[in-house]
Amino acid sequence: MGKPGSASSPHGFSLLELLVATTVLIIIMGVIVSLTGQINRAWAYSSAKVESFQDARFAFETITRAVSGATLNTYYDYYGINHERRTNATGFTPSTYGRCSELEFVTGKNLVTNQVTHAAFFQTPLDYTQTPNYSHLGGLLNALGFYIKFDKEDDATRPSFAPAQNHRYRYRLMELHQPTENLSVYSTNNSHDWFVSPLYASSPPVRVLAENIIACVIWPKLSEETQTNTSFLSSNFEYDSNIANAQPDPRFLNGDDPTAWPPNKKSQPPNMNQLPPVVRIVLIATDERSMLRLQAASTTAPDLGFDYAKVFQNSSNLDADLKTVGVALASKHINYRIFQTDVAIQGAKWSP
Repeated sequence: MGKPGSASSPHGFSLLELLVATTVLIIIMGVIVSLTGQINRAWAYSSAKVESFQDARFAFETITRAVSGATLNTYYDYYGINHERRTNATGFTPSTYGRCSELEFVTGKNLVTNQVTHAAFFQTPLDYTQTPNYSHLGGLLNALGFYIKFDKEDDATRPSFAPAQNHRYRYRLMELHQPTENLSVYSTNNSHDWFVSPLYASSPPVRVLAENIIACVIWPKLSEETQTNTSFLSSNFEYDSNIANAQPDPRFLNGDDPTAWPPNKKSQPPNMNQLPPVVRIVLIATDERSMLRLQAASTTAPDLGFDYAKVFQNSSNLDADLKTVGVALASKHINYRIFQTDVAIQGAKWSP
């Protein structure tokens, strides 16, 4: 309360106080703007990273689910003295009783032209058909396959508004998915033609599962319960249930090659008409930002810092190879992720 007779008036801000308050406000606003920009950039980076690896995770789950359902429909029948299949012709002499199958499970490093790392082809009952009359049937077999190629975009999958000359070259994980009515594995003999011919047809039944998948490792192996120091399935990642197409495993130098059936030996090779009990699947994915920076408008494969010819050649070096690739990608500042798991094949009834 003011003194008697004095006039009271409100106290205002001085010019100095206004300048200090304005300066503080500007600093606070600058910090907020800076933080907002950083958050937006982090969000955009994280979103792009999640989106890129989301496609890779979907591809990884697709492969593991498909491999777990692979089948050979193995049955037993007589073989002749030269290991020929039983016939009704006169003169056939039964010699041994063994596993038979017209289907095939094959993995390898040179199954497709210009293939990157590994590939796998097999049959599985997915009930996929393009013929309405077959749609009510159950257990329909389909041919499936997975491989990586480095190539330009397929014109059929590009948006109509995209310039024709601006093809993006990328590593792409491809899936062969053949409908039942086109299945040709029963009509071929000792050949990979059942998947080679569809791949190089004018309209191949393939699709892109994911882009920027730079490695796919497929290793058929024994389960931990049956694995021993002297029991191998595929030291070089090669496996073929049809021994006529199989490549010898270099570890078997003592006459017990699992891809051969010597005339004087009645027991079948362990991989003959058998599914491997376990398959290790490894995918290495990079993000689009990294590949866009490396690839730009080039039509040649980018330098990823490692030599494909020196990694993923021998299964005993798998862990070391993954470390080599990881170090190389990190040195190039390439954002990457490794997906890896052991898949048990449900239909495998392994017998040594």
